Amino acid sequence: MPELLRSLDLQPMVESVQRGVVLDFAQYSLLRESADAKLYHLLGKLRRRGQQSDTRHQQGEDDLRKLQDACLRVSHLLQTSCLALRRLELDHQDQRLAREVLESQLAYMQACLRRSLASFDSSA
Repeated sequence: MPELLRSLDLQPMVESVQRGVVLDFAQYSLLRESADAKLYHLLGKLRRRGQQSDTRHQQGEDDLRKLQDACLRVSHLLQTSCLALRRLELDHQDQRLAREVLESQLAYMQACLRRSLASFDSSA
């Protein structure tokens, strides 16, 4: 099952999300499980390449696992924040502001990813 999940081409689904399409629960779960399967595949390759005592490899694996944990935490915080904001029964203007705040935070993370990948790509 993990091989199937990591081999799926989910780029059309990712592009839909970037266009503002809301995924149903099955699509959302598939995207999350595929991301995890790809991460585990990379971790396995890193483990086979490096020595267990190699500090660099171990640090890289630890950082990737921490990133996975942080992504899960952020997704839960987004869900609970939206639920809390909905319970506040904000007026239309404050709802727009809340949406802008949440989207700005994610745009910041996306910008960080793009900058980091650019330096990663230029080092190869």
